[in-house]
Amino acid sequence: MYVTHTNSVYSEDITLFDHVAYPQYVHQIANSGGVVVQHGIRNMPGELIDYVLKGRYGAASGTFQFIQALTALKNCKTGLILAAGGTVWTGYEPYIPGGRTTQYPTYKIPPMSLSQVYAGYIANQLGSFDYISTDSTTCISGHSAWYTAYNMLALGVLDAVVVISVDNGLSEEYLTIFGQNGLSKLVDEEDNPSITKFRLGHGCNISVFETTPGLCGYSIPAKITDMHIAAEAHTSPLGISSTGEGYKKVINNVNTDGIDFIKTHSTYSEDNTIEEEVIGELFGNIPVISYKLRIGHTMGAATAIETAIAIQEESGTFLSLGAGMGNVFSSAVVEIL
Repeated sequence: MYVTHTNSVYSEDITLFDHVAYPQYVHQIANSGGVVVQHGIRNMPGELIDYVLKGRYGAASGTFQFIQALTALKNCKTGLILAAGGTVWTGYEPYIPGGRTTQYPTYKIPPMSLSQVYAGYIANQLGSFDYISTDSTTCISGHSAWYTAYNMLALGVLDAVVVISVDNGLSEEYLTIFGQNGLSKLVDEEDNPSITKFRLGHGCNISVFETTPGLCGYSIPAKITDMHIAAEAHTSPLGISSTGEGYKKVINNVNTDGIDFIKTHSTYSEDNTIEEEVIGELFGNIPVISYKLRIGHTMGAATAIETAIAIQEESGTFLSLGAGMGNVFSSAVVEIL
């Protein structure tokens, strides 16, 4: 399966607030008025998607034009998958405990939640599709949708698949879960390396996959040679087993011969040790990279965004790993072209 186009937007700057019972909020992406927010904001998933498709000022991006050209091709069966870690985008409240409501601009509540209807809404702007679906598989949602694309292309059901990976990971519901379970750093813990919790990021990736490279005449950045998704049995849906069985399943079910490095899931929580032990056991002293200290944990979009960054910034063949709440795991073997 060839990666014929990929484009992401993500935050690399963490905005610090007073100590509250939630992780950090992020900025960098323009809000609906076209102004970069300097004091922290969580962007609605629809706004993140629009940013990648249309840019800050509303002009069609190369991604938008690429997808439109692809869907216009005759005899090319094209699918669209909208992937996110959570299924509901509503429930956003412009209120933070302590009365700090002046830090936030007006919210745009989306007219629809993440559903087949919203996927159809996006598809209607892009072109004519032969298949549309949604995917909500927590933090491996990006890889899960890529895996669906991988299989549908291998079966010959489709010739090309567009995957949009995004998340509502900064909704109050998500933040409460993370904060209450001590999974994510609070503001005054941000710069303390001894505290093993993850920090949050925000972003969107749009990638296009094809069986035949160059249908639209563009250069091909990468090829995905193998993928696998698996789950493990564990007492808690918020962690991973001490034996790392989920990681072992997804690694042992793909062909990792000749890989040059591994892109780890690496939330910088206590789960890191288990992932590192599995990698050491199976691969020995192999180079590893991670992006979560740089961009934060972008939740359901993480596996897609981080794999895309590696494609754009590294060289060689690598194994991209992911793990998600609900004890799900993912692997992708990627050859950078």
